[in-house]
Amino acid sequence: MSGQTMARLESERKGGYYPTPPEEMAYILKRLRVEEGSPISVLDPCAGKGHVLKQIQVDLQKKGALPTTYGIEIEKTRAEEAKQYADHLISCGYEEARLSHDAFSFLYLNPPFMEMGIDRAEAIFFRDLTMPDGYIPVGGLVIFNLPQYVLSRVAKLIAIRLENVKVYRFSDANYDTYKQVIVFGYRRKPGLGRDEELQKYLEQVSQSDKNALPSLDVPDEDEVFYLVPSQKKPVELFQSMVVEPEEILRSVMESKFYSKVLQKVEDGKLDISKAKNPAMPLKISHYATAIAAGALPEHMGDHLLVGVTKRIQIEKTDIDEESGKIKDSVTYKPKSMVRIFSQDGIFNLE
Repeated sequence: MSGQTMARLESERKGGYYPTPPEEMAYILKRLRVEEGSPISVLDPCAGKGHVLKQIQVDLQKKGALPTTYGIEIEKTRAEEAKQYADHLISCGYEEARLSHDAFSFLYLNPPFMEMGIDRAEAIFFRDLTMPDGYIPVGGLVIFNLPQYVLSRVAKLIAIRLENVKVYRFSDANYDTYKQVIVFGYRRKPGLGRDEELQKYLEQVSQSDKNALPSLDVPDEDEVFYLVPSQKKPVELFQSMVVEPEEILRSVMESKFYSKVLQKVEDGKLDISKAKNPAMPLKISHYATAIAAGALPEHMGDHLLVGVTKRIQIEKTDIDEESGKIKDSVTYKPKSMVRIFSQDGIFNLE
């Protein structure tokens, strides 16, 4: 591997971003089968620059399927490039996206490789993106890319969430650099408990060397392969909950309401001098209502106050340690805050 290539890979690894090498992706795709004319919805929640999604789409098309690709990428520069390769691409974190449930028949998951508090990012992404009644229906294909030594951290979840599991490692050409493995499996029906033998196998392999796993370049695709299922439901919802300032400005400028307000100002019909102070001091709930209603922004001398209201999604997963059964819940609530813009920086008052 050239020094220039190594330098590029090192720069891409910042933030835990390890793109799948195209040659390893080709080995992965050799093990996939499709039905002629089958509509397939492919979800990559860590799409990077979109090259993997495009490689998946081209391969499935050659095999006779009708794939549509959906990518999510939080890093803006990579997201812009990915838009060239994905049919649908949104720039945000997956937790800030709104997606149709049970609508994606194929999940390719290559999450960041890093510690996040007391947990691994790989475990968090896998847990959230394979939730029961979530985005991937029972029987949907899941391909999970992660370091071999992290398998023990997700072994229990995989044993609960997936079935017909097979694990391969990267070929010798890339393993020593990435030390990555690929988990193939189908989304398992909830409520079946965990596959204890599978969990033990994954935990054992996690602590072993690379020879404990078959390499992706082993020519066994005639015996070991996965049928990519057709999508069960149309993808009717695929959008970001993040609103960019440019989008707000563009929407305001295109709005007829905005032009009417300007006209009133120009005609002298909007007289703010008639505004009166409230009879009694405002309570916290009044300020929150004003923020949510868009009463801000407000100039305060050397700084600017802006009201922000966000819709927060709260997901919780509980796992019974003995039975392995899981219970997931999703709730939403609005959250208002005041954002201060000043010479010292930008601050949020929540």
